[in-house]
Amino acid sequence: MNKKIVSAALSTALVLSFSASIMASSPTDIGTAAPSSYANLEAREVVKYYSLISYEETEKEAFVLKKGEELTVFVYNSGFPITYTVYDADGQALGTYNTNTPYGRIFTAQKNGTLYVQFKAGANSSFVKKMNFSAKFSIS
Repeated sequence: MNKKIVSAALSTALVLSFSASIMASSPTDIGTAAPSSYANLEAREVVKYYSLISYEETEKEAFVLKKGEELTVFVYNSGFPITYTVYDADGQALGTYNTNTPYGRIFTAQKNGTLYVQFKAGANSSFVKKMNFSAKFSIS
């Protein structure tokens, strides 16, 4: 699984290299962070890395979308009990999803605004104290 995470990180390095300085000030605001010279890209992506202990939650990641834009969430997880909840622009939960799936999920903005993603760790009964995983977020 480590090879997959490294491979995913390397494959997105080119996409992220042009926006590293832009993303530094607001890494999850990829809906509005791209300069005008990159406005015609079909998809904007960012990979974030997380490390949680049992029952810990992340802050809500905010993604600014226009009506009709899609947010794809793909989590690289090696079997840890991690779930994520997606919230719409009104703060209503769209659903809670298990990260142990071989596919990503697509969420379409119903109106201009922000979609939020929050990860939560379940009980980890193994000897590993930290549950490390990464998530790729794409807006198209």
